[in-house]
Amino acid sequence: MKNTLTLATASLILSGCIADLPPITDCAPRGDIKPLCNMQTPEDIAALPDNRHLLLAHFGGMKGESGSISLLNTTTNQMTPQYPPAADTAPSTDTSWGDSHCTTPPNTARFSPHGTHLHQLADGRWRYLVVNHGEREAVELFELELGEATHTLSWRGCVTAAPDTLMNDVVGLTNGDLIYSRMFHSSDDSEMIKSILGFNTGELWRWNQSSGLQALAQTAASQPNGLEISADNKYVFANMYMEEQVWKVDTESGAVIATGEVAFADNSAWGSDGRLWIATHNGGASQMLTCFKDLSKPCGASFEIVAMDPKTMATEVVFAHEGAPMGAATVAVPMAGRVYMGSFAGDRMISVPDFGQAE
Repeated sequence: MKNTLTLATASLILSGCIADLPPITDCAPRGDIKPLCNMQTPEDIAALPDNRHLLLAHFGGMKGESGSISLLNTTTNQMTPQYPPAADTAPSTDTSWGDSHCTTPPNTARFSPHGTHLHQLADGRWRYLVVNHGEREAVELFELELGEATHTLSWRGCVTAAPDTLMNDVVGLTNGDLIYSRMFHSSDDSEMIKSILGFNTGELWRWNQSSGLQALAQTAASQPNGLEISADNKYVFANMYMEEQVWKVDTESGAVIATGEVAFADNSAWGSDGRLWIATHNGGASQMLTCFKDLSKPCGASFEIVAMDPKTMATEVVFAHEGAPMGAATVAVPMAGRVYMGSFAGDRMISVPDFGQAE
């Protein structure tokens, strides 16, 4: 009864906690910040090895709203749809990368991407992992085939999440394994409030094609969020959003090797300076709740990009912004002399000169 009353009180407080953020009504640059507009929310971004293209995951929400994957040419700013595929595209017959029971591609009308990860397998092929909330809670496995003129995505199977799961992000290992973050239990609509109050709401899970899923028991935390993995695959860096920490986790044992203090860390990517770049929301709960009122509109909530040394876990703020042309950044990815940032709200992404390159 006490816990129920606490949750009810917190819910009432949060429902009235809305910030007065000025609306963003144009798509004009602000100094060095250049927006690229007229797209569905680009919540996560992956850089291709050609030093030109980005894969964008267009987020619809965590309750199964539809989204898509597109390929952005950063030289021309041309965006090409990748998934769902064109109507005349033959369905994939190679489903060998995922669970043996997952032989059917996702329902394209309900495809709902969230966190993603592009990486190279030991055999040289490029695998693109996509958290999908649509119709099934699963990690969809795609092969990225790099061509001279065009690049294509082909579905290669899926990994179904553990029961009672809402995932956030995923990373892959060169041996074919993957690790995902369970952000919430799908059966409990109060877990957002519980996480604010400090309750554990999820953990990290590792999947192997032979042995299946296994929870990394030492990683239970309050709202596990974005993930990134070291080049040698020994460590995964987990953004524990409501813990206000980043955890360095041994991928084999699941032990937490080190922690760093980073408040409200969303997604991470490796920066051009060799550090982990972490998008953080430093505007408080009131600003974030304002953004969630209408995910179709750009939100000016304050954010910072925090660079973390993966060995010492020391941090430094390398970029900060609030307001137009975009706030509430979820990820920062370097590409060809600029840094591209997406968001969970709005119709745009932004780019700025690469703050990780030596002057």
